[in-house]
Amino acid sequence: MSVSRRKFLMGAGCGIAGAAVGFTAGVFTAARPGYISASQIPRAQAVSTRADLPAEADVVVIGGGIAGISTALFLNEKKLNVVVLEKGVVAGEQSSRAFGWVYSNHWDLGKYELANQSKRIWSGFASRFDTDVGFRASGNYVMMHTDEEISAAEEWLKHAHARDPQCDARIVSGAAMNAVITGAGDKYKAMLYQASDGTAEPVWSVSRIAEGAMREGVKIVAPCAARTIEYAAGRVAGVHTEQGFIKCQNVVLAGGAWSALFAENAGYHLPQLSIDSSMMRISSAVGTLPGAGYGPDFVWRQMANGETSIGVMQHIAPVTKASFKYLTDFFPSLRYSSDLLKITFTRDFFHSLNMKSRWSAQDITPFEEIRMLSGQVDHAATQEALANLRRAWPAYQQTTVKEQWAGIIDASPDSTPYISAVANRNDIYVITGFSGNGLTTGPAAGQMLAQLIAGEQTTCNPHIYRFNRFSDGSPFTFRH
Repeated sequence: MSVSRRKFLMGAGCGIAGAAVGFTAGVFTAARPGYISASQIPRAQAVSTRADLPAEADVVVIGGGIAGISTALFLNEKKLNVVVLEKGVVAGEQSSRAFGWVYSNHWDLGKYELANQSKRIWSGFASRFDTDVGFRASGNYVMMHTDEEISAAEEWLKHAHARDPQCDARIVSGAAMNAVITGAGDKYKAMLYQASDGTAEPVWSVSRIAEGAMREGVKIVAPCAARTIEYAAGRVAGVHTEQGFIKCQNVVLAGGAWSALFAENAGYHLPQLSIDSSMMRISSAVGTLPGAGYGPDFVWRQMANGETSIGVMQHIAPVTKASFKYLTDFFPSLRYSSDLLKITFTRDFFHSLNMKSRWSAQDITPFEEIRMLSGQVDHAATQEALANLRRAWPAYQQTTVKEQWAGIIDASPDSTPYISAVANRNDIYVITGFSGNGLTTGPAAGQMLAQLIAGEQTTCNPHIYRFNRFSDGSPFTFRH
């Protein structure tokens, strides 16, 4: 498998999308007997949020994950009164179930600028908040066996250096690899290595960023589900929530896997589907791999405590009602993803048929019925991933499995997030569809959206992240 194909495969660390996919039924609610498991207990470090709903705000952000918290943080810098509404717990869904890479190594060059800016923000969080947020510049490694892989890496490196002369990625080959990772030169022909890349700790990184944001003045209300948007004279007037009404002039939809459902009820077509990404945590051992990266059939992240997280090489794509609703939007991506997903037909399909897609401000919404969404663990895939890693690096034979879990990847058709105003409005915005890269790019995406809302020049070029790119006549461009 080529470097680019393997790169595309790494969900929760790289982009992934598919056509026949949709919502999973792995939810934290007693309403779904048989779907409750230990992996669906909140993984995020608890955050003390406020329970009361303020009367008004300049901007209401819907969603308390990395995207919503980052947007609120940078809006607050601009002296805007920001309230974040989180239906469950802060970082309770994908932000605490992500794989944990923060990197730009071998990224799609169109999104490279955003990834690099996000790394800069991540590296500054510790000093900004005077606390450890989990970011470690521990490097990202791509292990390569074949000349084809090396050629692809050389081509990427040439263009990356042309775009960014400060890019520190480099190809290391032969015995020189042993100075980077002991023993690597005996196993592989070369590696693509970027020392400035690193990792975060999904269980507590976003929680600590949220705590820092609150100390700076951001208000986070949880649990409090947003229901509908209220308008007056064609403009946003506020948001109806399960706790009542909050006046505001702007709304940011940062709902992750839930964003398309909220947008649909609000009258906006937001092509986005959901994929289950399974992971495993194993105990520490001497001689294991540093940082994060992948080989021909394994992917890893060394955690701050010395343990290792393992990702799978294929993800589950459950067929649901949304699969058919967005089939036309996702059809062009089939050529990139059809062999990288397990398309499954399970009870998820029937659960999706019963899920509301329309409601009023007075109705109980799906966001209140399902406070926390988590994926179904593919145990066969995690066991295969562990076996592959142990075969490649015998040091892992001494490890034991400590945890398995799954998150939900919010996938867009082109594996690129939406960071944009909705349609032709300048008071409703979306930041969603990260396709497995939310933890990496969430901070820079939030910064860019805050700049757009404030009417400022953006640090990164927002063009490829616009909401209407699938309807404005632009050619479809998949960015893995």
